[in-house]
Amino acid sequence: MSRAEPLQERSRATVERILAAADAEIGEVGLARTSTRRIAQRAGVSVGATYRFFADKEAIAVALSERYLDAALTAYGAVLDEVSGPEDLPVAINTLVRNAALLQQAHPGYYRLTEERLPDLVASPAHVAREGIVDLLSTAMIRTGAVSPEIPEALVRTRIELCVETVRHALAHADSKDSTDRDLLIEELSHMLTAYLTR
Repeated sequence: MSRAEPLQERSRATVERILAAADAEIGEVGLARTSTRRIAQRAGVSVGATYRFFADKEAIAVALSERYLDAALTAYGAVLDEVSGPEDLPVAINTLVRNAALLQQAHPGYYRLTEERLPDLVASPAHVAREGIVDLLSTAMIRTGAVSPEIPEALVRTRIELCVETVRHALAHADSKDSTDRDLLIEELSHMLTAYLTR
């Protein structure tokens, strides 16, 4: 087991501090250039306390991905719950892309991690997060009738994977400080994905 589950409130708070520090640290220097010691220093906890919950920085990376997945499923799920048919897709896609941009700013370490360890690789710490997001979006597209019933589920999934990777890569390379360029990027991504998914 690479991670001990915190049982007490104080322990949960310590784990959250470690993960928040890891998100910032990895976002700045990447997973390869950081260490458990640097993450612990940034979190203001001892290295021993960090090792109590995480076996190594790889375990921290996995936990970061799980943390990101929880946030993404909440953010995306709320939007998809409002989609009742194909006519709702353009607004939903725009909102999903905007939520993705907000998640990227809130989880810089996860996004940097996905550039170092591509999430389509099973060995990547981000693989489970990507699969969970693709599952959610693919299921919603089929459930709402946003795609023709004649399209095989595997093809729907492939299309969603392409969309998720396009957004992830574009946001990972966007200048987070230039709000005008970022807004333009979000609009262009929304138009592109709407055209692709509703054709």
